[in-house]
Amino acid sequence: MYQYTFSNDDTKEITEKTKNYSNLLKGFEEVDKKFSSQDDGPLNLEKQTFEKLTDDEIASKAENSLSEYKNNELDNINSTYDTKNQTIDTQIEDAKTDATARKDEAKELYSSLKQQASNDAVKRGLSRSSIVINILDAFDQNMIKEYNKINEEITSKIDSLNNEKNLLTEQKQNALNAFDIAYAVKLSEKIDEINKNLLEEEQKVIEYNNEIAQKEAEYEANRKKDALEYATYVEKYGYDGIEKMKQQEKYLLAKDYLMSLSKEEALDELNSNRVYNSELGSINFNKLKVLLTERKD
Repeated sequence: MYQYTFSNDDTKEITEKTKNYSNLLKGFEEVDKKFSSQDDGPLNLEKQTFEKLTDDEIASKAENSLSEYKNNELDNINSTYDTKNQTIDTQIEDAKTDATARKDEAKELYSSLKQQASNDAVKRGLSRSSIVINILDAFDQNMIKEYNKINEEITSKIDSLNNEKNLLTEQKQNALNAFDIAYAVKLSEKIDEINKNLLEEEQKVIEYNNEIAQKEAEYEANRKKDALEYATYVEKYGYDGIEKMKQQEKYLLAKDYLMSLSKEEALDELNSNRVYNSELGSINFNKLKVLLTERKD
């Protein structure tokens, strides 16, 4: 199958011709509009609206944007100090358990020693001897001293751990107070940022609406101008005269376009395209045809 190929120059020429023909059609439309009584009515372009926010709404918007940051920071502070407190509570419970175990060991030890001493006294027939009684009593006193020592040590350790808990509580409150200050600064900055963005958005809306108002004013002025011109044409030339003026202006546009083509192309275009006869009228159409036929390239 044969394929047509076009050089760059051919493609450029075709594109330019298409563009020129398109401009011709637009010219026809402008002429029709110029000599037309048609009124498209007001432009009525849609304007933008801007809804201002109250100070409370802006503050609420800023707080919402920082809610995740705030919750994360507070959770981090609380979890940090809760973990430390739990560690101290575990140490207190471990200390109590250790103290109970030491007391049980001491009790078991002294009970065993007393039993050995009692058994030895029975063997020697001294079970009711004051010496044996004093020895057994001494074991009880030593056990009591051991209990007191353990109690003192556990009390001291628990007091120390509780002091650490109190210090942690103070440190946690200081951390919360410091965060409150940092959050207040961040919130203030966020409010300023929102206010700035809202101001810029409002300014854009104002500028857009001003442009719309200007376009509507220009459109309305042209609309009145066109109506006045058309009324003047009707009064001066009548409707038939207006139609002749339209066709004459279209004739000049078509002439300029077709004269830019070769004689052969121009005649082919004029004869094959019904637009010319329709837009120019038969008199101007034939006039242009004669002009092109007598043209000498």
